[in-house]
Amino acid sequence: MNPKYIHTSGHAAHPDQHHALADLIEGCRRQDRLCQEKLYMLYFDRMLGIIRRYTSDQDAAISILNNGFLRAFRKIAQFGHKGSFEGWLRQIIIHAAADYFREHKAGFSSDLPEQAPAPQASPMEYKELLQVLERLPSATRVVINLFIIEGYTHREIAAMLGISTGTSKWHVAEGRRLLKDMLHIQSSSLK
Repeated sequence: MNPKYIHTSGHAAHPDQHHALADLIEGCRRQDRLCQEKLYMLYFDRMLGIIRRYTSDQDAAISILNNGFLRAFRKIAQFGHKGSFEGWLRQIIIHAAADYFREHKAGFSSDLPEQAPAPQASPMEYKELLQVLERLPSATRVVINLFIIEGYTHREIAAMLGISTGTSKWHVAEGRRLLKDMLHIQSSSLK
């Protein structure tokens, strides 16, 4: 079994691929280290990509990823094969990221940043959009990702990060303002 070829998206997959993933999950339930390693490698890039939206610090990203996988392995018996495994794992990884930033108190106050991030100068593409998001202050980037991209409410974000709902709302408003300014400046430079 080569986990590299296991299909994990929401699209229909060959029955053998579902069985291969189910076998890996079952092995992880038995705490089989080889199955855990294969599952980790299977989802490593996708889960790290999610975390990279929250932080550009490679050490922090790997720490969040590893903590998220440890939680997933401890809770894997709770996965009931309803919905996608990837979606289930994604939620655990997002909560690991939120816990990391709550524990490190990554600037979750409503103080304005001293300096707005510098805008990009070239046309916007997906990779460049991610780079622009990286220029947001770290706490604002975390809240923007949780609110806009992941769809959490301000109340849920406040509970996850140990902040008030007002602070969550402020970070979303500030992030939108900064992004709008950055994108406006960038589009002006293209004329």
